[in-house]
Amino acid sequence: MELTVHSPKPLNDDQWHRVEAEKNIKEAVLQLDGQYREVKAAPPLGHTELEFYSDIYIGALSGQRGFLGCMRALKINGVFLNLEEKAKLTPGVKPGCQGHCSSYTMHCRNGGKCVEQYNGYSCDCSLSAYDGPFCTDDVGGYFEAGTLVRYDFLSDHGASLLGNPRGFSHFGNLGETNLTQEELIFSFSTYSAPSILVYISSRSQDYMAVVLRHNGSLQVRYSLGGLAEPYTIDIDHRNMANGQPHSVNITRNLREIQLQLDHYTMSTYTLPEASDTEFNLVKSIFLGKVFETGQIDPILIERYNSPGFVGCLSRVQLNNVAPLKAAIRSGMTAPVSIHGILVQSNCGASPLTIPPIPPANDLWQIDAGGAVFPFKDEKIGGDGVHHNFAVIG
Repeated sequence: MELTVHSPKPLNDDQWHRVEAEKNIKEAVLQLDGQYREVKAAPPLGHTELEFYSDIYIGALSGQRGFLGCMRALKINGVFLNLEEKAKLTPGVKPGCQGHCSSYTMHCRNGGKCVEQYNGYSCDCSLSAYDGPFCTDDVGGYFEAGTLVRYDFLSDHGASLLGNPRGFSHFGNLGETNLTQEELIFSFSTYSAPSILVYISSRSQDYMAVVLRHNGSLQVRYSLGGLAEPYTIDIDHRNMANGQPHSVNITRNLREIQLQLDHYTMSTYTLPEASDTEFNLVKSIFLGKVFETGQIDPILIERYNSPGFVGCLSRVQLNNVAPLKAAIRSGMTAPVSIHGILVQSNCGASPLTIPPIPPANDLWQIDAGGAVFPFKDEKIGGDGVHHNFAVIG
């Protein structure tokens, strides 16, 4: 009798696979990776006990073409066999192939996938907006006035977008499933305002836009249906068009929107009850400028679309899709197009990640009541001026 388990993908993919085989009086079971399983009942006239007197051959019989790869954690009837000790005594077999990804997965950053190698590991950055050996290199581009990047979601690319934003799981089809959650991450630096940074269109009237207003402040616009006007989030506390790199992380789950800007505290917003919660039929991502044939919010076109974004965008990612990386990396096949001149750039530097000093301890805050100053009160003159110290910047 034979038991055969079929896997939907090839098993020679350089990843670890777990095999479990069991025979008892009742049945024989073969299981692969804990999910693919084949069971056959024992024949009524079969042997109830198996007795083995020969050696155990692992990988190949003598003189045959052997298994090429790694094998670990071999256990028979609850007893682990010491493969490493046998490997030291066997020509052509080397010990120590216990798997690097289980120990070093932390080195593949930003959604990169650890891929086993015979003598190490590598990082697959295809699902990340980053590049490099450990998926830590920024992939960005400098936009001139009028430059835009357009990434279209075709029906066969839908599964790459409609997934768990953090877990990178794939499901659904663009023509059948609507987004109830999305995560948009990107960085930018510019001196120019107003402009459109990111615009996500749909085959319906739904859209999402991130724009810089005339004063350089950031605005997020959501239109998911049910509202006469789009829901807007204004970040008024600073001018973002100051030439410095800024990072933006916008995560929506149904009506809850979380926005993380640079090192500042994450803010939470809630869509009105009248608003829909599904982003219907996502169509395209536009970076830098919008050139869409469908219906577009006229305010976006009148106020923000001309002359276009001038500056640097980097590590742009919507769920599992990295449109800017697809545009810049010529070897990637993706439904992406570039209008104008786009020059690869890492935008100078990563944004500040050091948390700000609490106002109570910040010496540069005038009302820092709890701050400790490096001088004694008796050295201050009657005019309130300290004559023995100077600040050198």
